[in-house]
Amino acid sequence: MGSLVAVLPSAQVWAAPKMAIPMPGSANTSQGSTSPSKQPATEPITPGQGQGFVNIRADKQGFDGQLNRYVATGKVRLQFNGWTLLADRLEVEEKSRSFYATGQVRLRKGDQYLQASSIRYSYWEGIGELEDVYGVIDQDTLKADTSLSEAPDTARTTAAADIPFVCPPLQATGKSTAISLIPPSRVNLPVMAAGAGCPGSQGVARPKRMQEALEQVAFKQGAYEEPALINQKAETNSSEGYAGNEINQRVRNVQYQRSFNTGIKVNFSGLIGYTTPSSLGGGSGSRSFDKSKDLIRRIRFQSSNLRISKQVWTSRQMAFTNDPFTPARSWTMARNVTAAMAADGSTKIWARNGNIILENKLSLPAVFSTTLNQQKPSYAFGVDNQDRDGFFVGYNVKPIQLGSGGGTLKLQPQLLLERAISGQNSSFVAKGASLASPTVTKSNTAADDFGLIAITNLPIKRFNFNSFVSLSTLNPENIPSGTRSVNRISTPLKLPLLGSSSASAYGNYRERIYNGSLGQQTLVYSYGLEIGGSNVLQTQRSQPLALKETGDISFANPAVASAELEKNDFSKSTSASPFFQPINFSWNLSSGNFQATLFDTGALATLWRTTASGTVSSGFSIWKGKALSTKTNPIAGLNYSATAITPGLSVDFGASGLAANYGDGSNQNTITFFGGPSLTLGHFEKPFFDYTRLSASISGTFLGGISPFGFDRSVDNRTISFAASQQIYGPLVVEGGATYNIDPNSIYYGNNSYSYIEVKWQRRSYELGVYYSPYDGIGGIRVKLNDFDFDGTGVPFVPTAPSARKFDASMPIQRRSS
Repeated sequence: MGSLVAVLPSAQVWAAPKMAIPMPGSANTSQGSTSPSKQPATEPITPGQGQGFVNIRADKQGFDGQLNRYVATGKVRLQFNGWTLLADRLEVEEKSRSFYATGQVRLRKGDQYLQASSIRYSYWEGIGELEDVYGVIDQDTLKADTSLSEAPDTARTTAAADIPFVCPPLQATGKSTAISLIPPSRVNLPVMAAGAGCPGSQGVARPKRMQEALEQVAFKQGAYEEPALINQKAETNSSEGYAGNEINQRVRNVQYQRSFNTGIKVNFSGLIGYTTPSSLGGGSGSRSFDKSKDLIRRIRFQSSNLRISKQVWTSRQMAFTNDPFTPARSWTMARNVTAAMAADGSTKIWARNGNIILENKLSLPAVFSTTLNQQKPSYAFGVDNQDRDGFFVGYNVKPIQLGSGGGTLKLQPQLLLERAISGQNSSFVAKGASLASPTVTKSNTAADDFGLIAITNLPIKRFNFNSFVSLSTLNPENIPSGTRSVNRISTPLKLPLLGSSSASAYGNYRERIYNGSLGQQTLVYSYGLEIGGSNVLQTQRSQPLALKETGDISFANPAVASAELEKNDFSKSTSASPFFQPINFSWNLSSGNFQATLFDTGALATLWRTTASGTVSSGFSIWKGKALSTKTNPIAGLNYSATAITPGLSVDFGASGLAANYGDGSNQNTITFFGGPSLTLGHFEKPFFDYTRLSASISGTFLGGISPFGFDRSVDNRTISFAASQQIYGPLVVEGGATYNIDPNSIYYGNNSYSYIEVKWQRRSYELGVYYSPYDGIGGIRVKLNDFDFDGTGVPFVPTAPSARKFDASMPIQRRSS
């Protein structure tokens, strides 16, 4: 094997765009050959001070003086700045600083992977083109991996040499179909052309650039021969779908990370700014902002043709999936796609339109933005009976950038349609009345028919400012009782032995707080300071921590209750002996001024409130079954669930304490003990009744003193909660839960403080649910997309067919001439 090494001063290193291949500006090799020829091996030069380098190795290589380009053929390997490119043939042109790699091209750096039949890129023009593309993007590490200042990762580079070129599944028939819901019809599922040397690519004429045709004359015969057929079993697909265990998945260590939730709520009685009782554990009563990322971290993508122009990528059609396995349970086919890397390292994607494909059997329409600099309208619909008098329509404005640190302002103007049609409203107090007064019915003005939601996130050095503002009217007379606002500025702290900690200042106006049997309570205003944190203590024989973020468990809404049903997944443990789970500890100190209604009189009062709280929880596993083996089927146990389900019986338990003192001299001190069993039966793998989950929890509170307010008064001092989940058939699951007051000394004894039922269609990569809560009238549709971490490249998920290029007429492959 020969070696071609290009060394140049660091100032001359080409600053190619993100995910593009930097190319050399000079080389120290001799010139003059007219065709690729074997060259004596050259020792590769390792990075030195003040030098960047490109290392090219190949079976044959040489420099063509007439065409002024390097040509390397046969097991070509190029290394530059941590990137490794493998190909069958590579041309590097000095004059235009461009390269052209063909054959089974693979590109890898860090957690980013891409393969293609050909890659062409020109530094001077800042443009490039890729054909038959498949890849994996990790958005968490994309910015670091594509940084030109990154030193080469020797371990990653070495491993990249062993990455095989992966072929898509080959359909047994020419076309597969799916049912389209809007409009109702049966449509053809898309296919994409096979990559170089893959089953289905042979015998299909591939259009050549004019330069290729001319160089077949200049170079010796066979310079542009098609790659040999890859020696791998041709996986087949039928219109009914195919089993994942028939495919070499080429992924390992698949782990569920987090979920992205969205949906539509109906008759939800003003849930904007809604919080669960757990937000009061810290004593501030302030709304906890969701710190989880609202994006899917690892995305697999596929395209027949992809073009690069500076920092922008475009494609006539491109497919995306969050599923690590093939066939993907959910994927999106987007048309007229534009993708760009934002300053924060995330990849922003726009498209004219597209379809969401579920199970390769169902097609749903999807609408994206149209151009890079202009988002297409994104509408929101909802029902808010308490603040907006019913049905409303919102419009999501393109986020406004704030400062240079990645801050954003998101606005949603709203038309309160039901209020406008009725001509009257019942959401505001009378003019001049106290905010604690009941609302009255009165006629609208034009300004009462409009509302606004504004969400601000602004990093300020080591601080972060978050704000949520809801206006249910633009009428100045009604704004005092038509505004809700939650605001917080926080900074992380490093405290010994206390784990993750932070300090915050908060200021809230008309925040709504849920308090069990008392329902939703409103704080007129609150402001103050708080400090808090959490830590996890590993026991000697602790169960490995699940990577998913469940947060505090509460039955206050279906999404959180669903997490309660999933939290004790012992899929990674095979021991049958009992052991303790990790011990979770959280704490909080807070002091602030609060104005709210008094519990006894209903009048408004303003009192200083200081609290200290702490919670400790753990669990004990009594019995654990055996997990399904993945040796013969890597998808075992993951058809209907994002995590492998293992039968087991455990007991969860914990204790919490809260000490609250008020400016009038009163106090409320509570110590609460809680615990209960959780039983899981089945592996959720068979189609009928192979998954049952039952859990129960009982809590008892010892109370000293009493709060003068209603929003934090301890009224449910003895409660019992139930939750159950049952597979009916395949991915169809029924789930429900309820909480009851069982304190015989309470006036709320026997009351139901929360209940819900949900019917879910649950799959590995997504979840669709229809839920309803009889307690507070919440109902709606919930959609959840799951995010996974995994090692390996995976397999292209859009299948190919021998005539795929014929089917691909709607997205012709266009090659730019040299």
